[in-house]
Amino acid sequence: MRTFRTLLAIAILFMATGFSFGQEMKAEKYEDPQWVMMAQIKFKPMKKDAAMSIVHNYFMKADEDAGIQPPTTFHMVGGDYDMIVVWDMKEGVETLNYKMTPDDVKWMQSMAKVAGGQDKAMAKLDEFMSYVDTWENSLARRE
Repeated sequence: MRTFRTLLAIAILFMATGFSFGQEMKAEKYEDPQWVMMAQIKFKPMKKDAAMSIVHNYFMKADEDAGIQPPTTFHMVGGDYDMIVVWDMKEGVETLNYKMTPDDVKWMQSMAKVAGGQDKAMAKLDEFMSYVDTWENSLARRE
């Protein structure tokens, strides 16, 4: 509660000094923002190698087969997560209005082809997720 009061006081002070400079406030949009979806992933102990085997043998092959740009992947050497995966959101925040994007459909079809059937593709996705301890998603805007 103390932190909340401190942040509130700072916000009020910031707003008050901002208004005192007499600058006109106006609405402003970003020009051509590029949005990404970021997944911060922590694997269960000793399971990263098994998970990465699925990524290399199935997920990356499905990306290639579907003609979809693969995500950018960062393998962490410290901190709370083992890996950060970043997907470009081609349609920006409009992507969030889909239950399943057209690229997701293409990817799942390719994943079924690579795995040998839809049921086997779903089994590989389930197996991968069984190796994940924590998965947190975030949205970010490139500048």
